[in-house]
Amino acid sequence: MTKADIRGDFKEVESQIARLLAIGEGFREKDRDWSHMKNKEDWERNLYKISDDRNRATWGRIYSDGRDMAGFMSDALCSINYDITTYPTLTRVIERFDGSWIDSDLTPIVEDAIKVNEKYELNCWAFDQMVTLFKDQQSLAQVVKSTLELLKDSDLYKLENGIPVNKETSNITISNVSGSNIAISSSNVDQKVEGTDAIFADLMAAIDKADIDKKEALKESVSEMQEKQGTSGFGAAYKRFTAAAANHMTIVAPFIPALSALL
Repeated sequence: MTKADIRGDFKEVESQIARLLAIGEGFREKDRDWSHMKNKEDWERNLYKISDDRNRATWGRIYSDGRDMAGFMSDALCSINYDITTYPTLTRVIERFDGSWIDSDLTPIVEDAIKVNEKYELNCWAFDQMVTLFKDQQSLAQVVKSTLELLKDSDLYKLENGIPVNKETSNITISNVSGSNIAISSSNVDQKVEGTDAIFADLMAAIDKADIDKKEALKESVSEMQEKQGTSGFGAAYKRFTAAAANHMTIVAPFIPALSALL
């Protein structure tokens, strides 16, 4: 996966997205390894040497949880780049992993399985390999978690959630949007924003031309932003707009930098 392959609306955070996609491919390979270890090696014949059902289940969790983790993480990560329905925004990418394997305390699973293995004095090559696989996946999960934290600090995430961004650029020009050039001074305190009426007019026109459902609700959110601009209520109006536009980011994305300059 190269940077050129990253979907267009995630270009701003392409390095982090590329990392997540690469980790997803790593989990996919490990998913195949789990299947091999269970079905092609000495796993099954050692499993039934454990007479106690509870101990057998504890020993078996190294496989069942490890395989489930690999399957979920590979599917969830690899689909970021093409599943627009599941991931219409960067925010939805981050939310997808809330409470998932990356937040789980997995160490007891490994420790308890090893205790059972030692108790029954099993000499199982597949189990040893599974322990290594499981620990590798734990490490990858933490990399995913730290990468998602980096994405939360990105301007794109902040824009989607109505969080003010640090404006250090003196000029923001929105390409292919007539009359929507936003001029901002180099100071983060004193800013001059021009052409705001043109921004909202062009955004309304883009929505009218688009082949999408629920246009009126989206246009109402634009009207609310226009009404609230320059007031303390603009941030909340902007957040409602981004929520309404979550499934239509390809249409509104050219306007996001201009709108964020008004926060």
